[in-house]
Amino acid sequence: MPARRARSLQPTRARHTRAAPSPRAPQVSARIVVDVLRAVEEHRLPPGTKLTEETLAEVFGTTRARVRIALQHLALKHIVTLHPNRGAFVAEPSVADARAVFAARRLIEPPLAASLVGRLGAAQLMRLRRHVNAEVLARDALDRHAGIKLSGEFHVMLAELAGNPVVTDLLRGLVARSSLIVAIYKRPNTVDCGPDEHRELVDALAGGPRRQIERLMDHHLRHVEAGLALTPPRSQGVDLRNVFAPAADV
Repeated sequence: MPARRARSLQPTRARHTRAAPSPRAPQVSARIVVDVLRAVEEHRLPPGTKLTEETLAEVFGTTRARVRIALQHLALKHIVTLHPNRGAFVAEPSVADARAVFAARRLIEPPLAASLVGRLGAAQLMRLRRHVNAEVLARDALDRHAGIKLSGEFHVMLAELAGNPVVTDLLRGLVARSSLIVAIYKRPNTVDCGPDEHRELVDALAGGPRRQIERLMDHHLRHVEAGLALTPPRSQGVDLRNVFAPAADV
């Protein structure tokens, strides 16, 4: 009788034996999210670009299922819009969306910057100054992609220094959405979010009163928003293989 009971338990154990999931799967999906966000921030992926699962799977060397997970995550961040039976597209924010995003940033960033007064050490201030110097070099070299990337990173860096990962993640998404908005609505011959105002902010962080820093950040964000027009151009076709060529070896 005990022997028969032991034999009857063997199939049950076998049914619970499963292959361990590949640790690479979530890493690849996360890398796709990061690279798409970066391409949006650097204006290499214009609003309205179709993100074909098959093509992304090819350039990232992964499966369509993993690409789909990444696209769903980007949709939650409002960077991608998913259309049933049509696929995924880089979001095309409306005028109302644009105003809402910058209003949200004005609610978050001025008090965030003010909260750093008296909390930053010499090494942290030096890190911010080196970053602003890199922005200046990118501007002088007429490297617009690098300038856009560094500019967005400056704002995210302030959130990181504040030490709140929830706010950092929220602001990273808002910065990416701002890049989409600027790509659509930027007025011709206007200056992008530039290093001069960033340097002024860093100087104020080194010893200025909280109210001054709040005013500077609010003015800075309003300056960027003032450079937007309200007539969006139509997006043009983009070859995803060219956009993500450096990431093809993932």
